[in-house]
Formats: sequence, structure tokens, C-alpha cells
Amino acid sequence: MATSAWLHGPAAMRLTEGLVSVLKEQRPEYLPALLANYREHGVFSTQGASTVGGLVGFSNAKLSSSKTRFEGLCLLSMLVKDSSSDLFQQHCISWLRSLQQVIQSQAPVQTIQLAVHILKDLLQYSSQLAELAREVGLNSILGFLTSLLALKAECEMVAMEGMMACMTYYPRACGSLRDKLGAYFLSKMDSTNKKTQEMACQCYGRLPCLGGLLERGVSAGRTEGWTNHIHCLVASANSLLAQIYNSSETDGTVQYEGPGVDLAFPHLDQSDPLLLLQLQHRYTAVCLALKHTLRVDPASAVRLPVRPVINLVCRALAVNLKSINLTGDGSVRILILPIIHINTLEVLSALITVVQSGMVQYAAVLQRLFSQTLSAWTPPHETSLGQQRAYSSVRVSVYRTLELWVQVAGASASILEGSPGHSELLFSHLLGDITPGAESVKLRAGLSADVVPGGKPGPRRTKPLVIADAVAPSLQRKGDLLANQDTCLSALRALRQIILTSGTLLKDDIHKRLHDVVLPLCVRLQQQQTSSNTACESGGISGQYSSALSRRELYRLLLALVLVPSPFWPPPLTCAVSILSNGRTDHTLKVSAFCTEALTICNSLLHPRTPSIALPLPSLTLKPNPTAPGVPSSQGPAPGLTLPTLLGGPSSGSSFPTRHSLGLGHASLLGSLENHLSLVPGLQGQAPTPGDMILSPRTHHQPDPAGLGPPEGQRPVFVRL
Repeated sequence: MATSAWLHGPAAMRLTEGLVSVLKEQRPEYLPALLANYREHGVFSTQGASTVGGLVGFSNAKLSSSKTRFEGLCLLSMLVKDSSSDLFQQHCISWLRSLQQVIQSQAPVQTIQLAVHILKDLLQYSSQLAELAREVGLNSILGFLTSLLALKAECEMVAMEGMMACMTYYPRACGSLRDKLGAYFLSKMDSTNKKTQEMACQCYGRLPCLGGLLERGVSAGRTEGWTNHIHCLVASANSLLAQIYNSSETDGTVQYEGPGVDLAFPHLDQSDPLLLLQLQHRYTAVCLALKHTLRVDPASAVRLPVRPVINLVCRALAVNLKSINLTGDGSVRILILPIIHINTLEVLSALITVVQSGMVQYAAVLQRLFSQTLSAWTPPHETSLGQQRAYSSVRVSVYRTLELWVQVAGASASILEGSPGHSELLFSHLLGDITPGAESVKLRAGLSADVVPGGKPGPRRTKPLVIADAVAPSLQRKGDLLANQDTCLSALRALRQIILTSGTLLKDDIHKRLHDVVLPLCVRLQQQQTSSNTACESGGISGQYSSALSRRELYRLLLALVLVPSPFWPPPLTCAVSILSNGRTDHTLKVSAFCTEALTICNSLLHPRTPSIALPLPSLTLKPNPTAPGVPSSQGPAPGLTLPTLLGGPSSGSSFPTRHSLGLGHASLLGSLENHLSLVPGLQGQAPTPGDMILSPRTHHQPDPAGLGPPEGQRPVFVRL
């Protein structure tokens, strides 16, 4: 409170005076940090009208001179963000004119970038005020687009950012320049600069949304325009695939026969030795444009041609390494094939995101696509530790698309429940990519225990187990510590999503195989870390699980196996408690924090606040009370209704068992569940069946006219300790 009063008093004026005094020094290198610190104090909104007017006038004066234009823009950026609605409406049009003058001048790139950044803020805030938005849309947008189109080549990235802001906040006002903007974006989609190509494709995806109802006729015209835009992109992608694959496709390949026409790309020289690379680069651009078009909200009901996009995906993924002949330029086709498949999978991801549950009718097609693509990009041989496996980028794209599909469709995806052949193939690929190689799990004996360092004899000791490579005699080898971690991480996430959405529908054999892989792997990784800590070695866990993200995702998969078990196979609850308890000692905070959180969930399963549905309460027989045949008195419990009697045990001498500690060691990894059973006496030796679930609606008790409650043996008992 004291600080707030201090900032709203004369000290606020002092801070503003200090800001102005620094601005007058004309040292632009310190201005961004200075203005950020000034905004952090939040004193601008507390200034009086005279002080605010002075800052606005000071900013306008700086903008009017080419030498102090950057200082004026820095101050203007603060004014735009922190000004009130009234002040913003009063000065917005004049600020837009000043920005347009800066953009039209031959200012340095840094100044143009700052001006466009302020322009994006101005357009965003002005679009929220109806009257101001109408004036800006009629008088300013077309002028800004014309100025941005005329910027020099080194400012093309900044120019497209400004055009994107205009098309985002004022789509109707940009309608008259739609064709000119489309030609500009098409010319930039062939750029070898990846960021420029991405921005051009993102802008091209917004073209169907430009123009109002007056320019496009009725709402049906807008729908047809957006659909035709998709068809043109699909037609261009099919034409590029036909040139890239040439004679590698089979006779049964589905050709595009829709109404779309190819985009007006510049002509490519057919005799160029790098023609295939240029075609691949252009196919990447078309896929990016198609992806961004699908993700943009058209602001009206549109018709999405799903089947042509699915046919495009199937056509692109149908060609694999075995389909291409190595003679001639076949080797170049094989070189560019992975990026073609990756771009196609991104289009499929965008389609799944937009259509969502409507893609369920293509579930069998998607399952076959995933399994066949993973089989086509299987590494030919096992790599050594620290070496990236072949085709990892394509496999990562497949797993990410698979995870998205399972998230969207849930159990309807039928990834591991559909065709037995494709399900088994897909599951084998998932297990293979989460299992580390043989070299990453080799253990070796440490130094000889008969000789201690220094050559002095000593007592015989047990040889500790430490991590080492399988190759001898050299134990030192270069390698990439991040090798294969992306593939392992994406496969773990896909598996976890499958278990969470359809774990109870999977065969018990799948759960058994997952338990056989996940549980020993978790124990082995913890043993590796413990051994390396004991031997004081650096590195610890080797292989793809040296990444904290991979280890955390492995523990997440373990928790999913506990939460969503098979109805015919018990969950690994006891093992998970021990593993997660040891996982709290992981040297990475994000891993240990998740293990602590997961252990809390397991604790709730082991010690539920209410009796578990897997362990029903026994029949309770209430002893008659001769002194109080009616409702028990509220002064205290009746003599015949003691707590041990209600629980069906002896009336005295027994106490409740204590809560089981979750700090288990390796010795209890495969222990019994005796300490985890319900607190109901007489059931300590009975094993639960957590896979059995009773789904019933919550009971609604009817009023009892007699006031005696349920019959004998069915009265609910609630005990609070």
C-alpha cells in the first residue's frame, strides 16, 4: 500500500521527468530497456492530462525528424499500449499517419521493424472500438497495404508481418487488393529462406477470408471461394507429386479430378539439374499453405473437401524406397522422399485438427497409413550408442500425427483394436522405439576390489556395477547425447495417449507386453543412475533416456498403465509405487516433481477416502439397543453401536492399521498388496480386482415414512477418523 501511494504521488511525476530527460540524450540503444522499466512501474495511467499530453507532443516531435524517429517510435509503442480508451481514440488516426510516413520513407530496417510492430498493436486495439474500426478500415488499411507492398527486398519479412496484421484485424477492408496480395505471396513461397517461405504461406492461407459480403456476393459465394482455394492447393500438390514421382507410382494411384486449377507459380526450367529439388521445395510451400488455410477460421460455414485431401495424403505416402528405381535421377528422388512424407503428414495433422470427430469414418485408412509408413521407414540396422537412427524425423512425424489422432478420436480411433495385422505391426514399432539399444543398458564391473588406488593392498570388496559401452577395449567414444530422444519421446507420448483413451479396450496381451517392457526399463534406468552416482561418474543414464523429458514421459506411461488397466490383467500398482518412490531422487527437478505427483495419485488408489468398489463392504448386522429402540440419541453413540461392531470386527482390542509408507525400496518392488488393502477387517488377505468397474448412477434416497432407514444389513455407514 505504501509503494502504491508513493507511485501515485509526486514520485510518479519524477519518474516521468526522468524518462523524458533520458530521451533527450538521444541514445537509442538504451531506450527499449528504459521504456520496459518505466512500464513496469505502471505510473503512466496515474499521470494527469497535462503530463500525458506532454508525452504525446514529445513523441510527435521526435517522429517528425528523421534523426530522432527511432526515439519517437519507442515512446509511441509505450503510449499505444498504456493509453486509455479515450486517449487512444483521440490520437489513433494521427499515429497511423505517422507510422505510414515512417514506412514510406527509406528508414533503416530496424526502424521499419519497430514501426510495423506498433502498427500491429494499433490495428488490434482499434478493431475493438466499432466507430474507430470503421474509420480505420475505410481510410487507412489500403494505404498501409500499398506501402508495405512497395518496401525494399530486405524488408520483405517485416512487410508480410504488417500485411498479416491487416488481413487478421481488417479482412473486409483488404478485399480489393486480394489478387495483388496473392501474387506477392506466391512469389515469396519459392524463397529459399525458410522463415520467409513460412510467413508467405501463412499469409496465403488468409486470402479466402478477405473481402466483405458486398465483394463476394452472398454467403454461399464465400463458402465456394474458400472451398475452391482448398481445391487449387490440392490440385497443385497433386501436379507436383506427379512430376516428382514420375514413373514410381503404381497403376492404381488415385488421380485428382476436382475443380481446382494449379497455382500460378513461376515457370521452372525442365533442363535444370536441380529441378527435383525445386519441385520438392515448391511442394513444401503448397503443403504449408494448405496447412495454414485449414487452420484459419473462415468466420462462416464452409465446405471442406475431406476426401481429396485424404487421397493426396495416401498418394504421397504410397511411394516408398522400394518403389523408386535407382537408375537416372532415382537417387535424388530417394533423397527428397523423407521431407515429402513429413510435409504430407503435417497436412494430415491439420486436417485431423479441423475435422476432428468427422474423421472417424476414415479410421481404418489412417491405421493402415500409420503402420505402412512406419514399416517403410524402418531403420535397416541397429546403430551404436550416441548415433542417430535412420529415418527418425519421419517416424517422429508419424508418431505426432498418431498422438493427435488418438486425442481427437479417442477410443473410436481403434489404433490397436482394428485390423490385427496393422495393430500388431504398429504396436511393435512403438515398443521398438521406446526400448533402448543393447549398448545403452550394458553393465560392467568396476575396478578390481583387491587393489585400491595407489597400489596398496586392501580387503576384498564387492564389485560395483557401473555403466559402460559394450565395445572393448576403448570405453571412450564420441556421440550425440540427444540421439534418438525425439523418436523415443514421440513414441512414448503416442503410447500413453492410446492407453489413456482406450486402455480398457485393449487386449490383455498388449498390457502384459507393455508391463514387461516398461517396468524393467524403469528399474534399469534407476539402477544406472544409482550406479553412476556410487562410482562418481559423469553422465549417468545413457541412450535416449538421458533426456529428462524422455524419463518423465516414461513415468507418465507407467502412471497411465496404473490408471487405465486391462479388465483381465491387474495394474502394476505395487511396482509403480516403488518405481515412483525411487524416481523422486532423480537429479532433474521436472522428473522428480512428476514422480512425487504420480505417487500422490497412487496413494489415493491405495488408501481411498471411501471404500473401494473393488472391495465391497460386508453385510452389517446392527445389534438391537434395548434402551433406545428408535433413532439414536444425539448425545452420544448407543452402547451397542460401537465402531468395531459397525465394521464387523471384535468389540475391543483391535486398532486401525497405519497408512502404508510410499518410500519403498527395490526389495519391495514385487511385494504383496497386504498393506494396500481396504481397512475393512477380515479382508486383509484378499487381493483386489481393480480392473472390474461398477458403473452405476448415484443413489437418490427416497424419504422413509417410518424414519427407520434401510432394512437390516443395508444401512450405509459413514465413518470419519
